[in-house]
Amino acid sequence: MCFLHVHQVFVRQLMNIRYTQAKSILSPQRRGFLTAGERPYTHSLSWATGCQLGALYCGAYCYAQMLPNWHFGRQEGEAWGEALIIKENAPELLERQLSRARKRHDMRIFMSPVTDPYQPIERKLRLTRRCLAVFARYDDLDLLLIQTRAPAVLDDLEWIGAIPYAWLGMTIETDRHNLPYGPTKSQVERRLAAVKRAVEFGLSVQIAVSPCLPYSESFAERLLETGAQRIVIDTFAVGDGSRGARTGKSPFAALADYDWRDDEIAVSLYQQLSEFHAAVEWSGAGFAGIAGRR
Repeated sequence: MCFLHVHQVFVRQLMNIRYTQAKSILSPQRRGFLTAGERPYTHSLSWATGCQLGALYCGAYCYAQMLPNWHFGRQEGEAWGEALIIKENAPELLERQLSRARKRHDMRIFMSPVTDPYQPIERKLRLTRRCLAVFARYDDLDLLLIQTRAPAVLDDLEWIGAIPYAWLGMTIETDRHNLPYGPTKSQVERRLAAVKRAVEFGLSVQIAVSPCLPYSESFAERLLETGAQRIVIDTFAVGDGSRGARTGKSPFAALADYDWRDDEIAVSLYQQLSEFHAAVEWSGAGFAGIAGRR
């Protein structure tokens, strides 16, 4: 069994958790990946630095481990997936910033591009849920995208449904479960089922095949069967924010048994899906292409 899959068993024992009082929770987006489309995001929201999922397979290629906030926030010797710095006052900060915002109707918020809002500790702290409760008190924003790879988001369907401008984004990189750098069979099945459940509940849902890993012949069909309103395809070379430079420095680059810089498999999936789905999008422009309310 792959070391990354074995390692996830011990994630809780290895995790160092620290709490901090942040000064701000909404980060303005003026350039980069989230501003690449016709409808760019104005802010991102992350209530933690680091990620409890960093010891799973996705930690091998996660670009967040190379960002300054992690390097300055971690303690000496801490590897990605071994520490989590929690902004415990995130909901209060969000309330303060939204109440003072002069142009809330223009706000398009991505939650979260660097730390999964439904990592395991969320079920204890409910910081994401408390932030959703804040958003529900303000019905005049343009968009909130809640991006996760965790089926635990099903806990909050009613909370998300109470926000008229909310979209749920679910990451599903592949349907293959025999890759040494990919999700397990259980993870794949639970995410596909979570999308179906969220759609049935009445939410607006976007699947993010991000990054696109090698997949089976039936992957496109299985994605379509979920009923997701939008599907975004992304690649390592395009989507890591540095044209593949960050991925090239990641542990994944040594694990991959195919040319991850070649976008061919992603392009092929895009073409297959586009034949049957009207809203299949590409990379950053796709993420920043969700129509808001204005």
